Amino acid sequence: MKLAKGNKVNGFTLVELMVVIVIVGILTAVGLPELTKAQDKAKSSAAKALVVNASKNCATDLLFKDTPGSLPTGVTGTCAVDSALVATDGGEIWTISFDANGIPGIPAKTLAPAT
Repeated sequence: MKLAKGNKVNGFTLVELMVVIVIVGILTAVGLPELTKAQDKAKSSAAKALVVNASKNCATDLLFKDTPGSLPTGVTGTCAVDSALVATDGGEIWTISFDANGIPGIPAKTLAPAT
C-alpha cells in the first residue's frame, strides 16, 4: 500500500488485480477438464445402476411369473427370457442380457455411435 501525504490509500493496484485474474484463469483451465471427466463418470455409473436395478426387477417378475412391470425412464428393451435391457447416458451404452432361465447377466458397456 502507498502512503500519500500521510494518508493511507486503500485498495489494490492494477497489477495485483491482474495477477489474481491470471491465477484464477489457470486454476479454471486445470480444473474444468477434471470436472467434466467426473460428470461423465457419474452419468455412466447412473446408467449402469439404472439398467442393473431394472434387470433385477425384471428377473423377479420372470421368476414369480408375474406380468413384467413398466421399465424405468431411460431403460429400453423387453423384460422377457432371452432378451436384453439397455440404458444409455449419451456417451456409453449399458446392456444386460437375460439367459434362457430369465437370469440377468453381467452389465456390458459399449460406446455410443458418434453422431
